[in-house]
Amino acid sequence: MKTLRVLLLQNNNITEIPDKAFINLSRLTTLNISSNSITYLQNGAFLGQENLEYLDLGYNKIKSIEAESFANLSNLLYLFLLDLDLDTISYEIMNDLTGLKALSTSDNRLCCLLSHSENVTCARTSPPSPLDTCGSLYPSTVLRFAGWIIGLSSLCGNVFVLFLRATQKQRKTVQNILTMNLAVADSLMGVYMIIITSADVYFNRLYFLSAPLWRESFPCKLSSFLAFFSSELSVFTLTLITLDRYINIVYPFGKFKMTTKAASFAVVFIWFFTLLFSSVPFLVGYNVPGFYGLSDVCIGLPLHVELGETGRLDIVWDEALTSEYIVKYVVTDYDSRNVWVFSIVTFIGLNMALFLIILICYVVMFVTVKRSSESIRNSTNRNREIQIARKMAFIVGTDFACWMPIIVLGILTQTGLVVLPTSLYAWTVIFIIPINSSINPVLYTFINYLEGNKTKLKTHDSLQTRSTRLSKDGNGLHLSRLGSNSSNVN
Repeated sequence: MKTLRVLLLQNNNITEIPDKAFINLSRLTTLNISSNSITYLQNGAFLGQENLEYLDLGYNKIKSIEAESFANLSNLLYLFLLDLDLDTISYEIMNDLTGLKALSTSDNRLCCLLSHSENVTCARTSPPSPLDTCGSLYPSTVLRFAGWIIGLSSLCGNVFVLFLRATQKQRKTVQNILTMNLAVADSLMGVYMIIITSADVYFNRLYFLSAPLWRESFPCKLSSFLAFFSSELSVFTLTLITLDRYINIVYPFGKFKMTTKAASFAVVFIWFFTLLFSSVPFLVGYNVPGFYGLSDVCIGLPLHVELGETGRLDIVWDEALTSEYIVKYVVTDYDSRNVWVFSIVTFIGLNMALFLIILICYVVMFVTVKRSSESIRNSTNRNREIQIARKMAFIVGTDFACWMPIIVLGILTQTGLVVLPTSLYAWTVIFIIPINSSINPVLYTFINYLEGNKTKLKTHDSLQTRSTRLSKDGNGLHLSRLGSNSSNVN
């Protein structure tokens, strides 16, 4: 059949395309092998098809395409690769398709391979995923360096906090119990950052070709659990620390105080609750539409809504006009939204409620301290008031910088008011989420540690000065008494 131009082989249960299968069909222009059972495309499968213009391989669940599967198809105009199941993709598979005009695919990675070709249209049947950069996991070298710095600082800083707290004489205090729990939570965020940044280094610029395998891998699932668990455990612990401070400052002589036993029970409870809460995506399944989405950075923040048109290319027989096959673009979905309910409830609803509790508590604490110092107005109390105000403002400010950008951006994106670029996802994960994990050791341990050392030093110096003065005063008093006695004798 050397003069055959159109060959339609769809729905025939074909399992493979042998090497040089169509070598004698040199005039073939249209080849449809869609809706079969092909899972593998080998090199040389379309050898001798220099005149081929339309090739449809859709709906075959193809898992692998070798690098030279499309070799010699320089005149191919339209390629249909819908509903494939590709694991990894070779970077060179599109190199020989120099005449390609349009590609219709359900795999966004194939569109990435054609991003350098200005005259090629890529029709997507699925919207881009978050952080779809067509390159590295981190779209910037700045993010790569920041990932290492923030990850290591969070891990090392919080491990050092655990060491300092564990070596104190009075380890079993409420503040110590809560602060050590906070350090454990924040150190897990450092582990998460190191895993994600290591993955970026490992895959490098070809990460996008292995993105599906990475999302389903154990390291990504572990990272997802660590990030979610660390974030929420840290939020709950900060709330407990704030409530303990609130009770002690606002009700200093009240009956209700948080004891070490109550603090230990509260820590056990939030650990159990957070573990259960963090396991929900894996118990229900993170692939359930509209429930929870894993991104390339393995954490589903509510910052991404799928907006825009998606579609496919169809071959249509135009019998009335040209009696030939033509390609038409068919819209499959115009306004597709991927709403992550679990992520919205957690990162917008729950975290915003806890932040408001912390904010209100610190405002009430500051007002209480201010009122208590109004009765005695001196420079010492004024300086103490300013110092407390600065410290409280810094604590609330860091919490605000960590949570409110995600809350505000999440509300704006989920309501459709703004559409954020996907690259913002990586910047959020690097520079916003780990803020508390990196700064908490400074706020709740290092500053107190330094202030404690200064207080001890001042107390020691004061005692020495007082001892010296007492010694001098005692000698002077003794001499004056001696003088008095001698005069009486005279």
